[in-house]
Amino acid sequence: MTFRTSILAFSLLLTLEIRAQVRLHTEDLSRFYQAFDSVMTTTDTAKQTAIIQQLYVDKASQGLRTFMELRGGTAPKWRVYIAENKEALIKKRPYILSVLNQEAELFRKLIQFKKIYPDFREGDVYFCVGIGNSGGTIRGRTVYIGTEVAASERPNWAIPLVLHEFVHTQQWVQRHINELMGSEKLAEEYGRMHKQLLEQCIGEGMAEFVSELVLGQRLAELSPDGYIAYSLKHEKSVWDAFQKEMYKNYNWNDGWLYNEKAINGTKVRDLGYAVGYQICKSYYDKAHDKKQALNYMIGLNLTDENARNFLRQSGYETKKKADR
Repeated sequence: MTFRTSILAFSLLLTLEIRAQVRLHTEDLSRFYQAFDSVMTTTDTAKQTAIIQQLYVDKASQGLRTFMELRGGTAPKWRVYIAENKEALIKKRPYILSVLNQEAELFRKLIQFKKIYPDFREGDVYFCVGIGNSGGTIRGRTVYIGTEVAASERPNWAIPLVLHEFVHTQQWVQRHINELMGSEKLAEEYGRMHKQLLEQCIGEGMAEFVSELVLGQRLAELSPDGYIAYSLKHEKSVWDAFQKEMYKNYNWNDGWLYNEKAINGTKVRDLGYAVGYQICKSYYDKAHDKKQALNYMIGLNLTDENARNFLRQSGYETKKKADR
């Protein structure tokens, strides 16, 4: 066997292993649009609801059923969502269904993830059409993508998102989610130790940073109008504002996560992701052993205390002080 043949054989085995470890589920997408097309044939709302129930809800994959539990979703709610978003769902149809053409590239990126993170664990990815309230969420080993929110005309739009969410499935919380949910005592203890904004932002920013490593492309270049690109351009202003609040208990109304934060009069969504990304990047760049650094980051139980220590170890705060 030649060297080239050996490399190809190894690559094939690794691809087959990843496909065995990570299962992509797209069957709900065609079912949704079958229901959508049938709904368009009648103006009778009772019939529309029955069609959605029969063609989409009753045939839902296990992933869609769980997604419905996590984010809501019933035949009546889908009927209303379709009625209110008909044109958007028609426009997004080719983008949503383009997921079917992104599977090969996604598997290639997951192979890269496994190469840099040996503790990689298996899971499922379900692509669903929800009711417009979630682009992506997780539970344990499983990723759920709300394509009606997340899909865009950008080529391979699903890959960065899936990688981000898949990083979350590897982190400490999701590795211990069954224990936490199965014990009231452990859940209460978790709640007491995970309150502050800093640890929430590091957890989200870590998923961004690791997904960037796997992609091999800077997220700021991929999304030049996104929060990371903005944060890099206005790093001092963002950090000055963040450090005043980072040890406060997380509050959605403060705007750093899943909301908009005003920096110098400009409102930017999800800037907490960008701050966490910067901290994680600083930690990784500073580390001599990159694989060990990655293992430590992903496996870290981000209690408030551990998050403060991680910030100190990253050197990011010290660097910002020196930049003044």
